Amino acid sequence: MSVHSEAFAKRMAMVGLKPHHRIVLGVSGGPDSMALCVLTAAWKTNNLGNAAQKNEFVDGLLAVVVDHGLRAESKDEAHLVHRRVTSMGIECEIACCEWSEGKPKQGHLQEAARQKRYEILQSACIRHQIGVLMTAHHADDQAELFILRLSRNSGVLGLAGMAFVSELFSKCPDLSAEASSNGLLLVRPLLELPKEDMYKICLAANQEWVEDPTNRSALFARNRIRMILTDLASSIFRSELQALIAACRRTRLHVDKICSNLIHQAVTIMPVSSTVWLGMHSNQRSIVPLVILDSLQNRCTTCLRNDIYLHLLSIMPFLGGCIGRQFAV
Repeated sequence: MSVHSEAFAKRMAMVGLKPHHRIVLGVSGGPDSMALCVLTAAWKTNNLGNAAQKNEFVDGLLAVVVDHGLRAESKDEAHLVHRRVTSMGIECEIACCEWSEGKPKQGHLQEAARQKRYEILQSACIRHQIGVLMTAHHADDQAELFILRLSRNSGVLGLAGMAFVSELFSKCPDLSAEASSNGLLLVRPLLELPKEDMYKICLAANQEWVEDPTNRSALFARNRIRMILTDLASSIFRSELQALIAACRRTRLHVDKICSNLIHQAVTIMPVSSTVWLGMHSNQRSIVPLVILDSLQNRCTTCLRNDIYLHLLSIMPFLGGCIGRQFAV
């Protein structure tokens, strides 16, 4: 447990997070998120001492349990997880999904649930005015994502997988002068730890967890990949796979840096009353809203694939099409 605590503290220091920072935890109740709760609560209390305890809860720590409502037992399960998390001294709330257009079909269930989960977690952060969201993705999740995207002919940027730290921005940003322009910091501190360590952390802390039966269903591609990887698992295979993912990640970071520099050279964000005017200045900079900037950023990181020059060239007509247009915000 001490080894995992030390590794966790180092990862938090890498991203500049300190124990007094306020954090939201995405919690499902499985061994991964319960291990995240154990490590985060210990990290705060060990460093802040008595100051970490606010009333009966650890100060500055909120767990959010998302009840997707896709299984008959999900409501009872969410309340069970709520009790377990609060018994650890972590404030916890349950958020229920509202499927206004109907529940997702079987083939798109996992992706739809993931998207809804992030929307709810992001809303919780905004509502509580907390700028950091942490999830419990680990090395096995990263490996599964790599194989899944490889099977779908993804380029090197997609094969880079999940980032240790990234930013989330609202789809409908508030561009008023009073609003903060900062995005939500998404941190995955367990990304280098294998799945088996999640069980070890929970067992060492005498912490129970729940198992989602849909994670064992062969109907989903990710689950089938997980089963295959489990059969092939060996220390050499895992280390080589993680090294390959790391190489793709380094390439992705290099490409992102180049694209970010290009965007900063060409784009200025300037809200004007209720609309945003896009025009070319004498210094060849455009005025675009956050929504357009986010769209441009996505274009920068998806159409590049293996050739950065194609990517850079693709930006130019996009910027050109924005000149002289107004967008309601």
